[in-house]
Order: sequence, then structure tokens, then C-alpha cells
Amino acid sequence: MNYAIHITGKAERDLNEAADYIEFTLLNSKAADDLLDKAEQEINKLAFMPTKFKTVDDTVLSAWGIRLIVINNYLAFFNVDENTKTVHIIRFLYGKRNWISILRNEPISFD
Repeated sequence: MNYAIHITGKAERDLNEAADYIEFTLLNSKAADDLLDKAEQEINKLAFMPTKFKTVDDTVLSAWGIRLIVINNYLAFFNVDENTKTVHIIRFLYGKRNWISILRNEPISFD
């Protein structure tokens, strides 16, 4: 069964900020475009069997059902709602950031 994909406003902003940083700070527009393309491809794959990805290795975040996929140097965090068959992409963060602290210290929103 296919799942619907919902990208939250916060995750969309994260992704745009990452692409803007690559394009305007690192001055590499091709890499920014490549990141956006790869993120779209990988996120769309979650429509098929998103639960094949394990929950993250943090007890609190795992209890919240937070999973992740790696996209280049970034991590896309998501939650699967089995009742509505929806994958909620909640954040898109640089992999070397303290993502456990970031995710634990802000409310998880599906808006």
C-alpha cells in the first residue's frame, strides 16, 4: 500500500535553507540543485514501505516514532502515521548538527 507524503513547513524551510547555503555561501548552484533533486527522489521513495527504516537510536525520539533517511550529508527525519497512511517529514538537518538535541527540545509538529 502506498503512503501519502507530507512535508511540514519546518522541514521545507530546512531544505530550502540547506540549498540556499550551498548555492549562495558555498557558491555551488549545481550542488544545491542536486541536493533538492536527491531529496525529492529519496523522500518520494518513502511512499513505499516507510517502516522498513528503523527508529532513531535515541530512546525519547524512538518512543515518538522518529525515523530517518540519509540524503547526502543531511538527515530527513520522519514519522509514519499508520491510521492515515501518511509519512510526515518533520525536519531536514545537516548530519553533523546535534540533531538529537534539536529534535528533543522543540515540539514535533506535523503542520
